Amino acid sequence: IHSDLDQSVREEVMNRFKARKTRILVATDVVSRGIDVEDIDMVINFDVPHDAEDYVHRIGRTARAGAHGKACTLVVPAEMGDFAAIEKLLGSTVEKVSLPESMGKTPDYQVKRAGNQHSRKRSFRKKRNRKPYSGKKKPRDRKS
Repeated sequence: IHSDLDQSVREEVMNRFKARKTRILVATDVVSRGIDVEDIDMVINFDVPHDAEDYVHRIGRTARAGAHGKACTLVVPAEMGDFAAIEKLLGSTVEKVSLPESMGKTPDYQVKRAGNQHSRKRSFRKKRNRKPYSGKKKPRDRKS
């Protein structure tokens, strides 16, 4: 399911999934919030959401009304900072499991602190919090 599908097609797919006619659902974040499906056994995240709260909504599909399930998130080095933000929101560390050795060398889980790939996001946040433009131009210094 993805946002480019017509709403009627998305509803049809979701109805098949709820009725257990479709056992595996591959979806974008279009289904991370506001869906009502019970007894989801596992959620696999192909990528780490940029917003920690989106992660909570994604994996929350496995824990409705006291039910239990598993969540697995594939994390590449560029996403480790985002995953650290998720752990901070959760207030706990999420278990890290390495891939089997037969799959080859995998990166160690390390969160880079300063100057990492997330500096662009921080600068965006700073810009967003600036005072709104008043519409008045600053007087220019003129040199004679």
